[in-house]
Amino acid sequence: MEATPLAASAAALITCRHCQRPNPPARRFCGGCGQSLWERCPQCDAECQSDEQFCGSCGTDIRAQLGQRSSEHQAALDEALALAGQHEYDAAVTRLQSIAAIGDPRLAPIAQRAREEIERLKRAEREQSAIAAQALSRADELIAAQAYDQAQTLLEQIPPPLRSKEAQRLLDRAAACQSEAISLSSEIRAAVESKRYGELLPKLDKLLALKPNHAQARQLAGQLVGSLIKSAAARLSQHRYQEALDQLDRIPAVVSTPEAGQLSAQARELNCLLLETQNAALADEQLVSIASRLVALAPESAAAARLRAQAVERAKALPAELRLRAPNWAPVPERTLLGLPVDWLAHPTRAAASGDAAKSLREHPGQFFVAFGLALQALDLAAVGVDLMPREKGSLLSKLPALNLGGKRAPEAAWGLDLSDTALKALKLVREAKDGSLKIEAAEFLLHSQPLQHPAAEANRCAIVAQTLAEFAGRAGDLKGVKLCTNIAGGRVLGRFFELPPMPARKVAESVQYEARHQLPVALDELSWSYAIQDDVAGKAADEQPRRIVVQATRDAHVRDRLASFKAAGLAIDAVQSDCLALHSALVHELELSGEGAVAAIDVGVAGTNVVVSSPSCAWFRTLAHGGDHYSRELAKALGCTAEEAELQKRQPARVCGYHLLCEAWQPLFVQLGSEIERSLATYRKLYPEHPVRQLYGLGGAFRAQGLLRYLRSGK
Repeated sequence: MEATPLAASAAALITCRHCQRPNPPARRFCGGCGQSLWERCPQCDAECQSDEQFCGSCGTDIRAQLGQRSSEHQAALDEALALAGQHEYDAAVTRLQSIAAIGDPRLAPIAQRAREEIERLKRAEREQSAIAAQALSRADELIAAQAYDQAQTLLEQIPPPLRSKEAQRLLDRAAACQSEAISLSSEIRAAVESKRYGELLPKLDKLLALKPNHAQARQLAGQLVGSLIKSAAARLSQHRYQEALDQLDRIPAVVSTPEAGQLSAQARELNCLLLETQNAALADEQLVSIASRLVALAPESAAAARLRAQAVERAKALPAELRLRAPNWAPVPERTLLGLPVDWLAHPTRAAASGDAAKSLREHPGQFFVAFGLALQALDLAAVGVDLMPREKGSLLSKLPALNLGGKRAPEAAWGLDLSDTALKALKLVREAKDGSLKIEAAEFLLHSQPLQHPAAEANRCAIVAQTLAEFAGRAGDLKGVKLCTNIAGGRVLGRFFELPPMPARKVAESVQYEARHQLPVALDELSWSYAIQDDVAGKAADEQPRRIVVQATRDAHVRDRLASFKAAGLAIDAVQSDCLALHSALVHELELSGEGAVAAIDVGVAGTNVVVSSPSCAWFRTLAHGGDHYSRELAKALGCTAEEAELQKRQPARVCGYHLLCEAWQPLFVQLGSEIERSLATYRKLYPEHPVRQLYGLGGAFRAQGLLRYLRSGK
C-alpha cells in the first residue's frame, strides 16, 4: 500500500534532538530552540541530519562514534588532572590544550571543562612556585645557620618537579652535611669511649666547621685546646719552638683562643729567628742582628746566646775571597738549588780603593759594579767597547767599536755614573801612569730626595734627578780631562744574539744591520743601537767561520733624555752603555775570566733583575721583571704598613716586629726568582754550550733581601 502525502511529509521532517520539535527539511536551524539541524559525521566529516543515527555517506554509527570520542577525551582529561596532582603542570596543560581545542559543538562541555582546568592549573603552578621559592630562600638561611636537618626537611617538601637546580643542589648539600655531622658525632663518641684522644681534634675540627654551635663538640674541644696550650707553653719555655708550633697548629681555628693565638705568634717568631740564625748563608752584621733579636726575646736560652757569640766571632773573620760579602755561616750544600756555587759579589778588588771610597763600597756591597763597568768603558777598557751614544742615523761605522786612530791618548780618569730610580752610584777610576794599574779614587752613593718609582715622584721626576746630579757635580770637583759614562737600565734595552754565516769582514756591518732590522721590534731610525762580534778569531781566519753577534738597542729618545738631564747639571757625557754590558765588563775585569768557562751574575735592582752571563769571548744578558719593589710591596701587605715603612723595614729586617711575616711574604718571591734564573740559564746553555756557567754571583741593592742567598743555595 502506498504512503499517503501526509505520511511522506511527516517522514521528511527533521526532528530537533534538543527540543524534539519537527522542522521542515529546508531549514538549517530549529524553529523552536535555534540549534543546528545538521551536524558533521565524526568519521568522514559529511553533513548529516541531526536526528540521523547512521551517516548516509560512510554508514558510521554517529551516536556510538560520538560516545567513543567523548570517552577518549574524558580519559585524556582525567590523565591530565592526574599529572597535575603530581605537580607535572606543564605536561598536564599540554594535554588539556588539545582537548580545549575541540571544535565539535557536541563535545563542547568537555572542551569547556578543559579550558577551566587549564586556568586553574596555571594558578596552582604559580602558587606552588612561590611556595618553592620561599622554601628555597629559607633553606639557604638554615644552611648558613648550620641547621642542615631542618633545611633538608624543608627542601624535601618541595615537589621534585618544582625543584630548581639550585634547590636540588642545596638539598644535596644539606643531606651530605647532615650525614657527615651524624657520622662525625658517632666517631667522636666512639673515640672518647675508647680513649683515642689523638684522633679527636681533626674530627672535632670538621664537626665544628659543619656545626660551630655544637655544644658538646665545643666543650670537648675546649678541654683539648687547654691541654694543647699547656703543652705548647711548656715546650716554649724549654725553647723547643717547632714542637710548640706543632702543638698549637693542631688547634682548630673555630675554637682557638686569644691565648693560643699569642703563643702561636710567639713560637712562630722565635722559631723563625732560630732557624735564620742557624741556617743563614753568611756571617755578617745582619746575622748578628737577628741572633741578638733572638737573645732579646729568649734571654734565658743558652743555645741562643751561644749562637750569637759564634756569629759575632765569625763575622770578624775575612771571607774566603776579599771580593765576597762575608764568610760563610751555614755549610754550603754540595749541590745548590741551581746546581752552581752561589756567592755574593760585594767589592771590586783588582782596583785598589781606600779612605772614603773603600768605606762607601763596604756600606753598599754589590751596588757599584755597574758603575765600575761604566768607568771601564770610559777608560776604553770595556770587554765590549760599543756604546749607545746617539750617532749619525744610518751610519754602519757608528755601530762598530770606537777605534783609537792617530795615536790618540787614552783617558787617565773616568767616572762611571749608574743612575737608577733610587740613587746615583758614581765611581771614579784612575789609571796610574807608571804601570797602568787602576785605582778607585771615589765612590759616591747619592740617594734621590724621593724614589723615582714612587707615584708622588712622577710629576717631579726631572727636578729630583736634577737635584741629585747637582749634588754629584758639587762633589766631583774639576772634571777637566775626566771621561763620563752613564747607563741605560736593562729594562729599557733590547738584546739580540745571533750567528752570521762565514763572509768577508766588509759585509759584516751590512749583514748585522739587516738582522737588526728584522729582529728588533722597533724601526732602527727610532733606536740607538750597537753591536759587537763575540769571537776570539781575527783576521782572514774569521772570514771562514760563523761570527757570533750581540746587538743592544734602546729608544733614541731614552738616551737623549738621559743626556739632557746630565747636560742640565753641567755634566758632559762621553759614552752611554747598558747596565748589562757594563756589568759584563766589570765581571771580565774583576774575575780575570779566561778559558771556556763562564760566570753568571744576577743584579737585583729596584724595578728589575739583570741576568748577565760572561766569558772572555761572549756576553749574554736578559732582564727580569723582578726587583726590590716587589719585596717592599709584599712586606707592606704582610705587615699592614705603608710602602715607605716597608722599605725601611726591608733594610733592617732584624727590627721587623713579626720577622716570621717577612719570611712568609718573601718566600714566594724567592721561588719565583729562582725559577726565572733557572730558565734564563737554560736559554743561555742552548746558545753557548761550549761555555758552561761555573759560578753564580748575586749583587745589586735588592740582593740584600734577607734569606735570598740562603734560598739560592739550599732551596729553602
